[in-house]
Amino acid sequence: MSDAACCWDGKRLLRYHGQIETAMTECLEVTTTVYAYAPGVSWVISGQYPVRGIYETRQFPLIPLTHINFNTIMSTLISADNEWSPLKAVIVGRAEHSAFPSEPRAVFEASMPAEHVDEFRPRNPFPADIVAKAQEELDNLASVLQQHGVKVYRPDEVDWLKVGGYTGSMPRDTLMTVGNTLIESPFAWACRRREVELGYSSILRELSSGAGAARICRAPTIIGKDTIYDRSVIDGTRSAASSNGSPSWSINNTRPATDVADFMRLGKTIVGQLSHVTNMKGIEYLRAQVPDGYSVEVLRTTDDHAMHIDTTILPLRHGLAVYNPERVSEDELRRHAVFAGWDLRPYPFKPKPRGPSSPPMYMCSPWLVLNALSLNEKQIFVEEQDVEFANWLRDEFGMEPIMLPFQHVNSLGGSFHCATVDLVRE
Repeated sequence: MSDAACCWDGKRLLRYHGQIETAMTECLEVTTTVYAYAPGVSWVISGQYPVRGIYETRQFPLIPLTHINFNTIMSTLISADNEWSPLKAVIVGRAEHSAFPSEPRAVFEASMPAEHVDEFRPRNPFPADIVAKAQEELDNLASVLQQHGVKVYRPDEVDWLKVGGYTGSMPRDTLMTVGNTLIESPFAWACRRREVELGYSSILRELSSGAGAARICRAPTIIGKDTIYDRSVIDGTRSAASSNGSPSWSINNTRPATDVADFMRLGKTIVGQLSHVTNMKGIEYLRAQVPDGYSVEVLRTTDDHAMHIDTTILPLRHGLAVYNPERVSEDELRRHAVFAGWDLRPYPFKPKPRGPSSPPMYMCSPWLVLNALSLNEKQIFVEEQDVEFANWLRDEFGMEPIMLPFQHVNSLGGSFHCATVDLVRE
């Protein structure tokens, strides 16, 4: 709170001329009565938990502040700028009516497992049993998060097959929290462009109203013909690599495009990558939307099939990150000042493909193992079959993996990180 003395009337915070500072860490769980005793005198909360600060009334009389829930006042509906602080509010996706995304075939040839490319065609639903079990897994994740005291939001149910869309199970691609700002992806794929409108409007209305309302940045509207694909992509003559040996992305740079899952928050610095869904104008767009004080930097990755950075790096806590040595080098990470002094660990095992009894990985590689969600700096959600990874996290870093089934969600295109959007982290 800043530049105003305040009074809580039971519903909202009333501000008055003056100054007030509060020590948030001492008051998060306190619900009590507070009185301002005199101008310039520090607050006292029922004789305990003194709050650092001053209360000055220059033109108003002394005002008692009654029954203040500091957890309500001091928090906001949106507040997160890293991947590891204690999780307090989150969106968990939903799987009903998921359908394979449909774009020019060259897009999927560039980014998807070759054996499944034929599935990516218009109006092709994911197998019903996979969708049903994926929904059970997402519901279970939501329940476990609630048991850990996390507020859970869920998207609206949408018939994605009917509207020519993809899924509501991967909100991480769609929305990113940076400070008190929620940013929508300006998607490259046309089949995803209505995802927020159809699936997340109810959540956005709730987050953008009342006390602690969030700043929400909606994606720009495309006017006229979309030019994101070159003719070579549309007619199927696209080359796999450019003449200088760098990746030949399946999208061009004629307008901003990004999936915000191509970015990872490390505090005031956000690192991201170019990919088959994120171009340079998309990165510039994100730089323009983040709050003051935040920066967006670009990692040079070595993955010709790049699409989303959350199977390339996994920050576990400040100063510690795991990375995929097949997609990025330690030297490249060290090139960025944000990683100065960090313990950067390559994951030492090559993840094994799933067995024939597991549901197909239509959209992902075995490196999806790194797509984990941190509950806090100690606890992390890991797919129950990824025992090698869980044991390594436990033995190397003292982490406490929370093992949950998620293989059917994996079939739809992601794991715990992809299937969530953290809204509030302490």
